[in-house]
Amino acid sequence: MTTRIFLADEYQIARQGLRALLEKETGLEVVGEAAKGPALMRQVQDLAPDIVLLDLGLPDLHAVEAIRQILAASPQVKIIALSIYDDRRFVVNILKAGASGYLLKDCAFEELTKAIRAVQASKTFLSPGLSDIVAQDYIEALRDSEAHFRTIFEVTTIGIALLNKDGRVVEGNPALQRMLGYSLSELVNQEFTVIILPEDASRCKALFREMVQGKQDSYQVEKKYVRKDGQTAWGRLNVSLIRGAKVEDHLAVCMIEDITAQKQAEKEIRTYQEQLRSVASELSLTEEQERRRLATDLHDHVGQILALAQIKLGAIRESAASTYLVEPMDEVRRLLEQTIQYTRSLSFELSPPILYDLGFEAAVEWLAELVQEQHGITVKVQTDRSPKSMNDEIRVILFQTMRELLVNLAKHANAKNISVFIAREDATLQVKIEEDGLGMGISADAANGPFGFGFFSIRERLRYLGGQLEVQSEPGWGTRVTLQVPLKY
Repeated sequence: MTTRIFLADEYQIARQGLRALLEKETGLEVVGEAAKGPALMRQVQDLAPDIVLLDLGLPDLHAVEAIRQILAASPQVKIIALSIYDDRRFVVNILKAGASGYLLKDCAFEELTKAIRAVQASKTFLSPGLSDIVAQDYIEALRDSEAHFRTIFEVTTIGIALLNKDGRVVEGNPALQRMLGYSLSELVNQEFTVIILPEDASRCKALFREMVQGKQDSYQVEKKYVRKDGQTAWGRLNVSLIRGAKVEDHLAVCMIEDITAQKQAEKEIRTYQEQLRSVASELSLTEEQERRRLATDLHDHVGQILALAQIKLGAIRESAASTYLVEPMDEVRRLLEQTIQYTRSLSFELSPPILYDLGFEAAVEWLAELVQEQHGITVKVQTDRSPKSMNDEIRVILFQTMRELLVNLAKHANAKNISVFIAREDATLQVKIEEDGLGMGISADAANGPFGFGFFSIRERLRYLGGQLEVQSEPGWGTRVTLQVPLKY
């Protein structure tokens, strides 16, 4: 197989000499030449050689940047740098840029052919004498890296343990010792599961074994860990594998972050959420009780007084001697009749007796007629007619939710039709509401717009009952709202 070579050197005599020598070698072919940087970049892309012999002194060329650009455009190309400089920093930076070889320009031709064969085999080739320079730089870099790692290892507040392939502790940093209450000598050679609760140990061992076997490179778990004094705390374990040449050389880095405070905060937040849901439910029930009391007062007291006043006024009219009083009395009677009708409607809207006397479905049908009358849109209710026994708390919260949803959809969704489907699935009540308007175009979790906080409030109330709310909406496609609530909770 022929190796295609591109020559990049400022001097024509040097290029001609290299071409003549290379083409005498079996399997080597010079496919192009360049005397300046810009020409080099264009021709390498066009000719796609296997190897570029690059003079680092080429005019209009920044060597490191040129190597990076060539390899970015043609990753398969191998670059052998030719230079008169043997400075350590210069050599190392050229190799870091991606060059596969570095030859001093005064080298023998035999070195060049060796370099070509070596880089073709995906090896790195350096002129004799440069190897010690690069090795020393590498050793210093290793020392710097180790010192940097050791600093992090010692001062970090996260517990770090180095584990062997069997999961036994090789080393633990001071933060880990403080976290667990063990000294380093007590930790070394212990299985890492010594700090994990017995019921979690087998699962953690299985995850570690899968990682060592190569099924995964790392894993993360949140578990309670056990201190030396027997106290437990929450920790987030991140375990990663460092692969050695052999399985026996594998090491794992286990980082343990104490998240006890975080877990406690999460627990408190959940408690507060439950308390808030409970308060919201109690407020809803209290609101409904007050609505019902006001509706009862309006019906039983105000309504009755108005009705009695209308009867008495009628009797006075019949016995009035003067005819000129008849017309004013009739006007007052009409006003009383309108007031009685308004009071009756207001008491129904405050707390419809249908909800308690006939049930949730009948109340929703009445609500649909009211929304249709007030907003001029068609609202249809369909039910499966199956029995849906529910206590007052579920009934009240569901009805308030339906009232809020239907009124908001009627006001803001620009719909002409709203459909409501009520059905029972085992011990769960499911209500679906669909409208044919423009859709909301906002997330159901958003806290903005006409629906944002309303959906949040509804979702929290339903969660208190063990239910859930799902909203599907896109601009121009309408909205579908689904409520699911257990009939008993």
